[in-house]
This record gives sequence, structure tokens and C-alpha cells, in this order.
Amino acid sequence: MTEPAFYAELRALRVDRVLDASADIIAEEGWDGLSMTAIAKRAGIPRQSLYKAVGTKEELGRAVVDREVSRFLATVSAGIAAHPDSVEEGLAAAARGVLEHGRANAIVGAVLRPSNDAGLLALVTVDPDAVLSRATNAVTSLLGESASEAMVDTVVRLTTSHLLQPTVDVEKAVDRIRQTIRGFR
Repeated sequence: MTEPAFYAELRALRVDRVLDASADIIAEEGWDGLSMTAIAKRAGIPRQSLYKAVGTKEELGRAVVDREVSRFLATVSAGIAAHPDSVEEGLAAAARGVLEHGRANAIVGAVLRPSNDAGLLALVTVDPDAVLSRATNAVTSLLGESASEAMVDTVVRLTTSHLLQPTVDVEKAVDRIRQTIRGFR
């Protein structure tokens, strides 16, 4: 028997509220400041419901990262779609969108904070499936046969590097990424 749509919608709403509350707490207090009690209070749900909705703190962290990656990938998709006739322009637009979105993103800001929490940084950087593999697979899927696996992997890693450790402004970073793409062409 399938679950009525109403209950699925309630469950999705609860998870969204939990993820919103978690992201706010991470942005304000960092990963170490995140507690299940604080999340439940901010989301307005019982703590037991929180565990049912998202599981452990690590699973919750993964869900927050997954949601943020999905938002970044929407930016990537829009950048590539805006330039269907040029892999270089599409990837440059995607990189620009990611870097601009990242500069204003509270979760990325929490990762980059000088006193950043090792747990949050590990969620983003240590598990390749959390960000790198997912992004590489998405870009490969969007570009199809028009881009080599090596080029996509390199561009994703370079963009991620500029996102997590910015040393130049967005336009300079995009220029460097563009030069890398030309090297593969």
C-alpha cells in the first residue's frame, strides 16, 4: 500500500524545516555549535521526530551538504544550458555561477571561517561522493560526449578549489578555468 501524498508532503516539509534550521545554526555557530536539541527547538519539532526525519548528526550533516550541492548543481546546469553551442562558454558560465553563489553561501562561509570545524570541512572535502563525484557526474551528464572525462574532472576540481580556497577574484578564477578548458580542446 502506498503512502498518501499528504503524509509524504508533511515528511518533506519536516525535513526541509530541519535542514533550514541546521543550515542557519551551522552558519551562525559552526558545525560544533550544531546540536539535535537546538535543531529541534529551532525547527519547532520534537527531538524524537528529528531523529526519525534525519537520523544522526553525521547523517544530518550529509543531508545539509547534499542539499547545498544540489543548489550549486542547479547553477551549473543553468550555466551550461545558457551556452548549448560552446563547452568552453558553458563551463565558464557554470564556474562563474558556482563561485558567485559560493561567495554568498552561508554553509561555504562556515567551512571557510578561520576557526572552521573539522567535522564540517570533512563532510565537504574528505568524502569524494559528497561533492566531487556528484559534481563530476552531473557535469559529464550535462555535456555528454562533447567533453572528456579528464577535462570535466579537472574543471570541477579547479572550480571547487577556487570555491574553498579563493586566492583571486571570481573573474580571474574563471579566466584560469577557461585557459584550462582550452588546454583540453
